Amino acid sequence: MEYRQLFADVMRRPGSYGLSGSFRETVAFINGCDAGNSWGLLIGFREWLALKVDAEANLAWPFLVLKIAKVTARSSGAEMELSGVDDVKALQVLFEELDSFLSARNGAHGATLIIAKYLKTRG
Repeated sequence: MEYRQLFADVMRRPGSYGLSGSFRETVAFINGCDAGNSWGLLIGFREWLALKVDAEANLAWPFLVLKIAKVTARSSGAEMELSGVDDVKALQVLFEELDSFLSARNGAHGATLIIAKYLKTRG
């Protein structure tokens, strides 16, 4: 499956995939795609994002996306809440970063190179 195309379509028409278009639901959808690929689809994504914000890759990737978007989520128990404007901004950054990552990772050693670059900066 061509995930760059799928995620571009999800961004344009979230309702066609049973989504409301919220950041939280989109993260769940993307995690589901990753799970359906034996957790191999997003290998290196966390490191990719951590390089963007000059941070450690010890945060879950959705929180790194929020850092890049300069958005703060409010916690409500186990869930994160975003204002409408922040939700839109977080989604935009998520889809931009995900597309850039999948494009850069395309190829036999893409994820390995991304992780190696991350490790070199943390050296």
